[in-house]
Amino acid sequence: MTATPVIRIKTASDQRLEVLDGMRGLAALMVVAYHFFARWAEPQFTPTLYAHGDDLATFLPLQLAGEVGVHLFFLISGFVIMMTLERATGLLDFIVKRAARLWPAMLVCATLSTLIINVSGVGNLYENVTRWQVTPVEYLSSIVFIPPDMTASLFGIQQSDMPRWVEGVYWTLWSEVRFYALIAIAFWLSPRSLFLWVWAALQALSFGVDVLQQAMGGLPGGLWPLAMLVQPAMLAWFTLGLVSWKWRDLGAHPALLLLATIAGLSVLVGPIISLAPGATGISESAARQIIMLLMVGLPFVLFLTGSVLLKPLTWPPFIAVGLASYPLYLFHERPGMVYMYWLNSAGIPPWISVALAIIIVIATALLLHRFAEIPGKRFILGHTLSGAERLQARFRIFRMPGNRN
Repeated sequence: MTATPVIRIKTASDQRLEVLDGMRGLAALMVVAYHFFARWAEPQFTPTLYAHGDDLATFLPLQLAGEVGVHLFFLISGFVIMMTLERATGLLDFIVKRAARLWPAMLVCATLSTLIINVSGVGNLYENVTRWQVTPVEYLSSIVFIPPDMTASLFGIQQSDMPRWVEGVYWTLWSEVRFYALIAIAFWLSPRSLFLWVWAALQALSFGVDVLQQAMGGLPGGLWPLAMLVQPAMLAWFTLGLVSWKWRDLGAHPALLLLATIAGLSVLVGPIISLAPGATGISESAARQIIMLLMVGLPFVLFLTGSVLLKPLTWPPFIAVGLASYPLYLFHERPGMVYMYWLNSAGIPPWISVALAIIIVIATALLLHRFAEIPGKRFILGHTLSGAERLQARFRIFRMPGNRN
């Protein structure tokens, strides 16, 4: 007797997750586009390093693409992390799963980038680049998500140049990790009924620090630890993602309305200050901030409303890039510059060289996702998750609110 095949029909939830994956892919490609067409060209960098020139570097959407992609990632992160926290059985469960998600890809990508950068001598390829070689402190700092300048200061390590991340985008992972820590502790310590109000207070504090910082042109040294905790100008993007997740269940809840208002004001601090009494008009940077908010917010609003306009994001290649978006995000910029240089030196026309470099980094990301990110995640979960669950079972304090009985 032949078994009847089981036909699985995609649910609305499956389709929404596919759109979210496609949106991750879009965000990653925007960051790649910025780094391959604008980051190392005038007016961002002088003189232009690209063999294909700076024809696209002055195109405003491309100038903003890097920031838009990063903030879209932050928005998606706020959405996903809120969902993850509500499903986590405890604090240790959350920590292990986040480490399994972030660390394997970072270890592999930072190692590959360091090898390519240092072995290729990319710093010698471009005469006007001060230093691209990766030092040990920069590599070690990058794989543990701690700013290299902080690590160097902590251990009293002296470098002739300011320590920097292996890849420029790694600073965003430091922001992500701080967000994870802050929201996990707030969620862990707060009764479920009060969490949104606690987070509103933290977002209001972040907003206040940002206003003070922009109004004074900097912060007093004593406020630096507070600013590091509440991340002025950055926390709001995560909060908007958090609001988006909770809105699906609670709708126009007073705490969500308050959170959305404070976060929106936080994103628009620059434009608001530029319109203060006596100002001559909105500044160019403030105008860019408004445009960026629209570029980030519009696709996410369309996602939340289930708009068919985002249907192209469910195209399988987009979803594939979205699933591999983390390794693509981590591994593309300086290796890509090496590829472009080598390809062009081999006689391949500049625009074909950049197209090939993009294909190479995407293909590499797909391979890293399949053979490094997924196995690494499974390895960490397989060796640590059961231990975390045993500790949570033994010590109720580690459990999340609602799971402590």
